[in-house]
Amino acid sequence: MRSFIIYLLIIFSLQSWTKADDIKDFDIDGVSIGESLLNYTSKNLIESKSKNYYPNSEKYYLLEFDSNELPFLETYSYIGVHLKKDDKKFLVASIKGMIAYENDFEPCLDQKKIVVNSIKGTLSSSKEEKYTNNFNNLYGMSKAYISDFKVKDGFVRIWCTNWDNKTEDEQGWVDTLNIDLSDQNFLDWLNTKAY
Repeated sequence: MRSFIIYLLIIFSLQSWTKADDIKDFDIDGVSIGESLLNYTSKNLIESKSKNYYPNSEKYYLLEFDSNELPFLETYSYIGVHLKKDDKKFLVASIKGMIAYENDFEPCLDQKKIVVNSIKGTLSSSKEEKYTNNFNNLYGMSKAYISDFKVKDGFVRIWCTNWDNKTEDEQGWVDTLNIDLSDQNFLDWLNTKAY
């Protein structure tokens, strides 16, 4: 396990976002906002995935992939990609990478700190907004430790989710490090129309 954590630290410390001030300057294992998902996988795989829509609008949907389906994923175990409904180009509006930390939450916080510092070092003006979320107490004592960065045309969000033991047992969930890139149009829709 220790060698795995060191390996992740090396990956994150080498992942470079030099002079990144626009959401399109960032990537999740090479995939950036505004790119076609077809550059990374087949139309057949995209269309075979279950589309997850939001309660009040179907303008965007979420597809989830694991590293077995997308062999180019090196850093992340899973990714979630939001696409616009009826977009035949499959342009990425939002992408989230996830790394699981089963029964070992502290390394997640350590890794989050490394990623946050890396992002801070590349931005010329955006400040970190740091906060916690308790999911409105829907999942017992579970919490997410979040850092947000506003950049041109979008947001970068980094967070660690620490599910309590009861939630992990009941839901089968594990603690995760999450890095999310979202364009502003998607976020505007998410904050005003999706729910």
